[in-house]
Amino acid sequence: MKITSFWLSLSLIIYGCSNSSETSIDCSSSDLSVEVINSQKSDCDVPGFLDVAGQGGELPYRYSLDGIEFQESERFEDLYAGSYTITIIDSKGCSSQTNFNLASEPTGITLTLSSSNANCSSANGSIMADASGGTGNLSYAIENGSFSNTNNFMNLSAGEYEVSVKDEENCIVTKKTRVKTNTSLSNDIMPIISSNCSISNCHNGTVPPNLTSSSAVIDNAQRIKSETQTGSMPRNGTLSNVDIALIACWVDDGAGDN
Repeated sequence: MKITSFWLSLSLIIYGCSNSSETSIDCSSSDLSVEVINSQKSDCDVPGFLDVAGQGGELPYRYSLDGIEFQESERFEDLYAGSYTITIIDSKGCSSQTNFNLASEPTGITLTLSSSNANCSSANGSIMADASGGTGNLSYAIENGSFSNTNNFMNLSAGEYEVSVKDEENCIVTKKTRVKTNTSLSNDIMPIISSNCSISNCHNGTVPPNLTSSSAVIDNAQRIKSETQTGSMPRNGTLSNVDIALIACWVDDGAGDN
């Protein structure tokens, strides 16, 4: 189980170099945790579910299976057998994770997906489908394509994909996974922000938000993406299409501290 630090901005962020205040939260001593308290095995026609519960930290909690899309409900439904990582985030922005393997009924199919990153704006990612169980030989398909013996899907751009596996009795199990990019906060995003945004008389500490730290950039990731996409940020300059795409790729990957 892993506890991660997030920084929570308590101010309204306005990107016209306006005045506001900013407060940070340290999650290093948080006792936040999450566990699976109930589960239902999956079968061919009947998917299973997971019930989770959080403790510690500060209410309310939100939960996710991919670290990107979060929900308030403690139940994840329509799940087929495989490995899942459950992430919890509390009201302070602190997070914790736990792993769980959802089993299948004896005749069911277990499907686990793993992905390799793509470069930003390039189609060089991949997804590997690892399946077992069912009846007879298994075949695979991606995004409603034709089934074949191939379980390794290549030349994929970043995004979410749906992969299916089918046995000889036409039992089909489907799961989703995401191909992320190799975009790095430290190597790609912070140099863009440092050269164009956290500059004199703007977001370098002169006026908030101060974007000189990686934690502040993570806090403001969605707004930075939106403003750079529309061309309203940086205020007195322009970004290249490559830089705009890198910011979008990093944010779409979950705006991680990487």
